[in-house]
Amino acid sequence: MIWGAVIVAAGRGTRFGRNKQLAELAGRPMVAWSIDTFAVMPEISDIVIVTEPELVEQMNAVARPLVGSTALTVVSGGDDRQASACNGVHAVPEHCAGILIHDGARPLVRPADVRAAMRAVKPGVAALLATRVVDTIKVADENDKVVRTLERAGLWAAQTPQLASARELVRAHDEAVRHNWPRATDDAALLERAGLDVVVVAGSPENFKVTLPEDLERAERILAAREPVRDEEEVLLVECFVAPRAVDAVLAELEARAARIDGVDRDLPSAVAIRAHVSNAALRGFGVRLHALAGEDALFTTHLSPSVLGA
Repeated sequence: MIWGAVIVAAGRGTRFGRNKQLAELAGRPMVAWSIDTFAVMPEISDIVIVTEPELVEQMNAVARPLVGSTALTVVSGGDDRQASACNGVHAVPEHCAGILIHDGARPLVRPADVRAAMRAVKPGVAALLATRVVDTIKVADENDKVVRTLERAGLWAAQTPQLASARELVRAHDEAVRHNWPRATDDAALLERAGLDVVVVAGSPENFKVTLPEDLERAERILAAREPVRDEEEVLLVECFVAPRAVDAVLAELEARAARIDGVDRDLPSAVAIRAHVSNAALRGFGVRLHALAGEDALFTTHLSPSVLGA
């Protein structure tokens, strides 16, 4: 599946005290960290950034040097987060079969977590990163009197990205506008209302939302403590699911990218599965080629591989 990434970096930053999307974090604009994460993922062909109208030009200047060969579009946001996300979703090109929406104020998301959420998406099923709630949650009335205590065993704190097929995410946003649904604070709520199953995928507490100025210090400490990406993490295990007629063409495409073929499973009921190890850089643009060779129903998923190419 070819993905488009929408980074919502609009909003006035009322609690932060100023626009935070371009606030400095470890020597760079905060939004740059999310752009970097998505730009190095070959599954993502397009990045759309939604920002304040007066910041479109500045955001373009920040993002353009970071995206490499990934296509970039910067659009203006709306009156609230839902409207901004809707603008971003409609700016994703049609060749993207899946869309993920991410808060620009969550700069510490990791590719491995994004990939885990991508793998959960299928027709009728959307996904989001989330963490289990560890605090006891109280519900209070208008006078701040506790009226009940929630059972935390089933509670999750939603994060982003939140992901779905492009067709279903666009439909959910369009139905929200058409039927004037109550405003939602995240896209998963719209997908639920649109009748999709939405599954949580365990994320990391590090993928928190920068809300207050002191949150920048916490984010900087995490970035300083992170280890550099290892060479092994640049090798991906790719699984392709294609029609039998396209197997030879897809194998040739992978071999042209110096992939090491790990296996071909022809016993699946509706497709042939191809497994291969290929470098992250060599996989760039593979999704578009896969659709050209095997049709838009062809899928591919990626995992970090512990193997090194040629080993």
